[in-house]
Amino acid sequence: MTNMTEGENDVTTAPRLSEEERAAMFRSSAPVDRNLRHRGGLAPIPAKAVAWMLVAFVVLGLGGGAIEHFVGGFGVTSNATTKFLPSNANLTPISSLNSLSVDQFMDLKEIANATAPAFTLRTQRDHQWKLRRSDGKVIVLMFENAICNDLCPVLGNEVKQAQAFLGSDASKVEFALVNTDPRAIGVKARPIALSEPGLLTAPNVVFLTGSLKELNSVWTSYGVRIKVGVAKTEVTHNNVMYFISTNHQLVAQATPFASEGTNGVFTLKSSFVRRFAKGVATTADSLVK
Repeated sequence: MTNMTEGENDVTTAPRLSEEERAAMFRSSAPVDRNLRHRGGLAPIPAKAVAWMLVAFVVLGLGGGAIEHFVGGFGVTSNATTKFLPSNANLTPISSLNSLSVDQFMDLKEIANATAPAFTLRTQRDHQWKLRRSDGKVIVLMFENAICNDLCPVLGNEVKQAQAFLGSDASKVEFALVNTDPRAIGVKARPIALSEPGLLTAPNVVFLTGSLKELNSVWTSYGVRIKVGVAKTEVTHNNVMYFISTNHQLVAQATPFASEGTNGVFTLKSSFVRRFAKGVATTADSLVK
């Protein structure tokens, strides 16, 4: 196991933030004036791409639009995600991202006694990919639109930096990106979700897709809710990342995030990207045997 320093492996030890505290904190750094509020798993859906921060609880400070604008939805209902989320969390007022511990920054939560739901999809090389297999790899499971019009550029950069942080253990961790765009489900050798952030040649990164039925089953199993709008690019989803052990257990989940510019492109300060990537690497590395 690679030795990772800087004191950034304090998973689940810091106090948790309320939805309002996290929302207020991120509104101060977001360049777009929005005000989404999420109550009980139901939220207004933005007319552009994704900037959702918490699964089934809150959308942080990047809002706008109306749910009536959207014509279809896939994935999970709010009640189905609660089994992966802790309750009765301790709350601590916070005023700045820089004052957060790594697990607070990532919204990192432990998951107890949950086996990762099995699924089979196709990779960008049109190979069958199964979640449950015996190759002994830790899996970091994420969700992105095929055309990379969501957090894809930021998340891709975080994946690249996490691989660097992992060092020799990088080959023992696989980063699996599940397609969240029901309008672009075909297998492509060079999916934009990999080419845009420069991950096409990364040997331990796969972009997974399949039939709409197969994808919807994965979305539902992992608490991912998808909304499709009238325009082709209007596909939104909540953001979540899972850490899956070599024995197929859901060990932890985190919440990727970024800010959406007026041009619809998502960005994040380089120092924040680095910190999130270090947290991903530390969490994944703790599961390497």
